[in-house]
Amino acid sequence: MTRYAHFVGSVPKELMTGDGAVLRWFADSSGEHPTGLPCDLDPDWIMQYLRDRAEHDDVLEVVRAGEYADYSDFPSYGLRRGAKLEPRHMSMGRLERIGSVVAAFDELRAARPELARTKLQLSQPNPLDLAMFVFAGAAVSAGFPLGPALRRSNVIVAALRALPVVTEAVLEEIAAVNERYGDRVVWQVESPFALLGMVKADQLGAKWAAAPLLSRQLAGLLTRIHDVGAHSVVHLCYGDYQHKSLLSPRSLAPAVTLLNHTVQHLLAQGTPLPAVHIPCAFGSEPAPLDPEFYAPLRRLDPEWKIIAGVVSPGSDADSTHALRLFEEAAGRTAYGVATACGLGRCNVAEAEQAASTMAKLTAETIAG
Repeated sequence: MTRYAHFVGSVPKELMTGDGAVLRWFADSSGEHPTGLPCDLDPDWIMQYLRDRAEHDDVLEVVRAGEYADYSDFPSYGLRRGAKLEPRHMSMGRLERIGSVVAAFDELRAARPELARTKLQLSQPNPLDLAMFVFAGAAVSAGFPLGPALRRSNVIVAALRALPVVTEAVLEEIAAVNERYGDRVVWQVESPFALLGMVKADQLGAKWAAAPLLSRQLAGLLTRIHDVGAHSVVHLCYGDYQHKSLLSPRSLAPAVTLLNHTVQHLLAQGTPLPAVHIPCAFGSEPAPLDPEFYAPLRRLDPEWKIIAGVVSPGSDADSTHALRLFEEAAGRTAYGVATACGLGRCNVAEAEQAASTMAKLTAETIAG
């Protein structure tokens, strides 16, 4: 059997010379077994989306200013008195933009028969993350300190109240894209807050409280995506703004706990499990080479198709070693191999090195 190459999405800005160029770079870099060809619509994940909420100033107002200099400088929006939040206020508004990307993808796939079964991968932030960053950006800072978060609990409450509306906005767009382009697209559901919440809960000894809530929300979203006929893959994340993580995990235990709870909900709802990308590096730190970091994977439900986020541009040998530790702990070959996050924070040489390592690891043939 072989592993698949999974690219999270972004590329260095120097490579962003057009949708076709980005897609060709991934096609040329992924070897023979890509999970999909990504083309991120915002090189800074959701920064433009957050700024664009100011266009709805008849409904939203800035309750805490910020300039996005770092995690502690995120603004927060609030709902104006008497205003009603609707899905159109929280939509990512990407339908026409996605159409342009699909056209570039179709052109590339028509020129390369080997890509006939390959899907276009589009990033879809979890509505939980959108709601938290829009309405509770003031509660975000490195380390997720509990004191400041409690002092700003009003913005967290506002984010949770808005979550159903944000969810509807996201699902409306996914359904519209699926109606137009069908199974050409796979949605990468990106959920930093779910994993970060579990890491913080692990630090506080409260995984038992956080896991049911976070897993229910994630599973509910995946089920509703499946129900509209769309395909998905899950990307967990520790945050990577300016190549810095919000939290540094001590092991993969938080990810395993989250996924084990999530799989229970998905199986109960009859929802097929998507592949899941588990990041092992965080921020500028490469994947650890300590076997204990990966040991919790022994408890991971075997139903998951796991993508090992172990590759870094720093060392081909260390990335290979980290993958071996990952697979030994999991007791099986990884479905895919990836970096921990997108390549947008790398320079071109680093991105090419990471892609070369992934191609090497996915070209291997593994017995089993």
